[in-house]
Amino acid sequence: MTKQNKVKKRILDFSECSYIGEIYLTVKNALELPEWCGNNLDALWDAITGIMYTPAEIVIKRAAKRKELQSSIDDIISVFCEAEKEYHEITVLII
Repeated sequence: MTKQNKVKKRILDFSECSYIGEIYLTVKNALELPEWCGNNLDALWDAITGIMYTPAEIVIKRAAKRKELQSSIDDIISVFCEAEKEYHEITVLII
């Protein structure tokens, strides 16, 4: 009998983040990534496609606490969406 991987739901809520470091900390905590993962888009890609538990459903609460963080959050969302298209191991829902 084979054991199927169960889809794990993760919620990324950026609404209380005040600076970019908090955004990456939110991602690391929600995805249960190791501390040594970098705080940049390349490291995020590597984590999503090679470290993170899959299959996964990622719910992203897009709203930023500070307007100046919104473009960084949008860049992170783009990485998740690209990984969703290429690897089919995650689904992304943006709210």
